[in-house]
Amino acid sequence: MKKIITLFSLSTLIFSQSFAQNNVAFSASDNWIAYMNVFHLPSNGGGYAFGSPWALPDVKSTPNTSTNTILLQPNFNTYAANLADTFWVNQTTMLGNKDMEALTFVEPGASFNGQDLTFSGKVIASTLAAGYTAQFFIKALDPANGYADALGGSKVFPLPTSGNFTVSATAAQLPAGLLIQYGFIIRGTNANPSTEIALGGVVIGAPNAGIDDLTNVNVSVYPNPSNDVVTINADEEVLGYEIVSVSGQVALTGKNTQGIDISGLDAGTYFVRVNLASGVSTHKLIKN
Repeated sequence: MKKIITLFSLSTLIFSQSFAQNNVAFSASDNWIAYMNVFHLPSNGGGYAFGSPWALPDVKSTPNTSTNTILLQPNFNTYAANLADTFWVNQTTMLGNKDMEALTFVEPGASFNGQDLTFSGKVIASTLAAGYTAQFFIKALDPANGYADALGGSKVFPLPTSGNFTVSATAAQLPAGLLIQYGFIIRGTNANPSTEIALGGVVIGAPNAGIDDLTNVNVSVYPNPSNDVVTINADEEVLGYEIVSVSGQVALTGKNTQGIDISGLDAGTYFVRVNLASGVSTHKLIKN
């Protein structure tokens, strides 16, 4: 009997290891890392210039643990710090002169090798301007091959403009020896900080069962854009609202949905979260 129990335990262990899986939901509290790849613009040949680790603020990625979100934006610091440098700024047009690929990611370590991996999250809001792209990914970098992605970019996808997203890789695709990463990419020209509001960004949060962004309830926030006063209308009772900045900070809250005074807010993009009995409906608001 002892041998039978031992064999059964061993087989159970092998079975559980064969089907081991990591399901990772976005969390602002994770150890987020930043890396920047810099390319020449297509008009200058489009070749690779260099890549190096950067600080999160320099790639314009801002985790907010209080709201469990991260704000992803285009790169501005290379323009601001190098205004007279032709490498970074076209001195004729005074536009950015480099194509910036900003990666913001987590490296979970060797314990994730040889196991299925699923990474998921939710786009709470997306105001990223045309000419910039936002992606999410799982990568498996091969140190024996110049840290090339062993998955060949097959697990890199465009972020949706709203709603949940997910990407998965199998245990066989993540063998020992590969450096696993999951996270986000923002790519586009390095930009003048004066255009930060116009260029927008992407706010990521944890995935959910879909109670946000209701499609079966008619909700409107108007006038939009607005200088001073907005009104919220809905097909059902509004329990309350929050007006939130793109960085995740709550700017205004209340229950009275008529004549909401936003005159004290700075100009820019905000998100109005309308709390209803059936869920939450989120809307972009421009304050002039």
